[in-house]
This record gives sequence, C-alpha cells and structure tokens, in this order.
Amino acid sequence: MNKLIVILGPTGSGKSSLAVKLALRLPSTKLRTSRSVLTKNGYKGVEIISADSRQIYKRLRVGSNVITKKEKQGIKHHLLEFVDPRKTFSAGRFQKLAYQKIKEIEKRKPLPFLVGGAGFYIDAVAENKVLPKTKADKKLRQQLESKTTKQLVNILKKLDAKRLKTIDKHNPRRLIRAIEIAQDVDHEFHASHFPPKADTLHEHQVLCLGIKKSPQKLKSDLAKRFIQWLKAGFLMEVEKLIKLGVSRKRFKEFGLHYWYAYLFLKKELGFNDFWNNSLYSLWRYAKRQNTWFKKNKNIHWVKTEKQAEALVKKFLKT
Repeated sequence: MNKLIVILGPTGSGKSSLAVKLALRLPSTKLRTSRSVLTKNGYKGVEIISADSRQIYKRLRVGSNVITKKEKQGIKHHLLEFVDPRKTFSAGRFQKLAYQKIKEIEKRKPLPFLVGGAGFYIDAVAENKVLPKTKADKKLRQQLESKTTKQLVNILKKLDAKRLKTIDKHNPRRLIRAIEIAQDVDHEFHASHFPPKADTLHEHQVLCLGIKKSPQKLKSDLAKRFIQWLKAGFLMEVEKLIKLGVSRKRFKEFGLHYWYAYLFLKKELGFNDFWNNSLYSLWRYAKRQNTWFKKNKNIHWVKTEKQAEALVKKFLKT
C-alpha cells in the first residue's frame, strides 16, 4: 500500500525545517548523507508537496516565509510560488493538483511528504474530502463585498455556525465563499460537513505528524521571525505588490500582516500600530490553525526531531 507522510503545525512552528531533516534520512540516488537511517522500503528519497495557502502565490516570498533553495538542501519541493497574486485560488484546485503531484512522485519512487499549515488544504488531500461544487454567485458576491468582516461573520453564524468556528474570521474572501456555499439550496451539505470520498488516496496509509510548541515559545519565535522578515525586505515586497496592481482588499486575504503593511505604506497607519497589529495577527492566526488541528485525532504531536524520526521509521516498517 502506498504511503503519505503529513507534517503540519501552526505558522512559525518549523514544519519545513523538520520535513527537510526527515527527508534527508531516506536513502536517495541523488542525496548521499551519513544519517540515512530510515528503512528503504523501495523509496528513492523524498519529495515535498507544500500545503500552504499563501506560499502558492508568486511575489509573497518574504511574508509567507517560502523555503529558500539553501534550506531545501536538494530536496525537491512542489506547489510553491506558481499563482499570480492578483488571482484567487481554491482548495478544490489545490486538491486536484496535490493528487496529481502525489501520483507523479510515486511513479518516480520517492516518498511523498505533504507539508504545511493550511488545515483545509491538508484535510482535502489526506482525508479525501468531497469539496463543494457550488458555483460563484456574482450577484451575491457583489452584495457581500460591501459588508464589513464583522457583518459577514454574523451572516455566516446564522447559516453555518460550525463552519464559523474554524474559518479565518478576518478573511472576507473565505467568509463570502462560506456564505455562498451555505446559501446554496441545491447543496447536500455545508462546508463544515465534507465527507470522505473514494479518490486517488483511498488506498494510502497516512502518517500525520504535528509540531507542538508551547504558546510562549511559539509567540517568541513569531516575533523573531517578523523581525527577520522586516530585515529581509517585507515592506519592499508589499510595495512591489502595490505597484503590480494587487487590489486593496486582496492584501487582507494574504494575511493581516500584509494588510497592516499595506496601510502603513499608504500612510494610513503608524509604524507602532503596524508592528503591534502584525505581531498580534500572526499569533491569532497560529491559534486558529491549532484550533483546526485539534479536530484531527489522528495527529501524532511531536516536540523533537528524534520523536518524529522514530514515528516515521515505525510507519515505514509496517
């Protein structure tokens, strides 16, 4: 039976780093390491599929913390930086592309890793979720786009309170899509009730590893990483997106730290507010991710690389 390893966790938890370290443990014809200690099981190394809803976009390298060439250490990565930031991208499209990549990887014999923090993307692939096929309702969207996020939250609460518990309440695009699905009278289920489907992964064994950090450690690491982003040119990145023609509302959809950076560059927000609001939004985003992951009882939470490696070795032997 084919196998898939999922590595997940909130933003700033170190998912990409752990994935690469584990990948280097698998013997490969291309990678020669002194610590290739995982059982071969016919696999020729590892290839990683990113499951990050922000890293799919081009030109968001700094603020979405895209893994660098040096950090990849020769491990092949997929579904990074391939979508125009002026365009939207759906979980359904991600699911389809991820299935395709998994098939391609398995034909080449490496072991696929699915790595990221987008819980909805991960569930769509690892749990074979049937995603809603509700078509875009332009008239409804025009009506909803004039409303505040607070108003959108209240509308969704009345329609599908269960979905509201896991959605990004600050992302108007996702709120509008959830309302659109919930109001689809022809739909047999709401967005929060996606049942599994028999698809490309129904015969896969899946090991799901979650990175666990204390709230204090995660909060501290997020602050340090934000400082690194600023040094690496985060504000310059946002300025280039503005010049590219990315719409005002689109910045909020990339994450509130992009939104606050946009407001700061437009002189609608002072630096201190930009700084404090950005850090707070990153922390809140991490908490929402953890809330989503808590629903999954199959996640093996690890604190160290050694724990993760032991679980992978055991998984590959079965």
